[in-house]
Amino acid sequence: MDVVWALVAFALAVHAGYALWIARRLDRLHQRVDAAAAALDEQLRARAHAATAPPLAAAAGGALAVEGLGRDREQAESALSRAIGGTDADETLVAANARANYARAFYNDTVRDALVVRRRRIVRAFRLAGSARLPSFFEMDEAAPARRTIDV
Repeated sequence: MDVVWALVAFALAVHAGYALWIARRLDRLHQRVDAAAAALDEQLRARAHAATAPPLAAAAGGALAVEGLGRDREQAESALSRAIGGTDADETLVAANARANYARAFYNDTVRDALVVRRRRIVRAFRLAGSARLPSFFEMDEAAPARRTIDV
């Protein structure tokens, strides 16, 4: 009988250790999502500041006016992307646009990783995510700006 209790205690200890490991991993993933969100916000703002040409000023001002990474920001950034895609952009804007697109891809990758862990049965059963909000993807248009050509 002592062997059975020892096996049960061992199984419970293994499951508790696994749950603790998953909880710590989820916490680190949420920290990565927060850091990636801050980096994305910074790159989107840098892109809006680089969009100084007159046809882009209104869309850039609209993108700078919205806080956070919610639906309103997605729409404002998509409007800026469409405006950038319809103009000849200088090298600064092309580079800022590329960095913003990379930051968005990195952010969405970290969100995907966090959501995969949050879907696990053990996370849902023991509510290991705590009160952390469910991260969401950031979707926007990725219109590439036309590059200026220099006549020689």
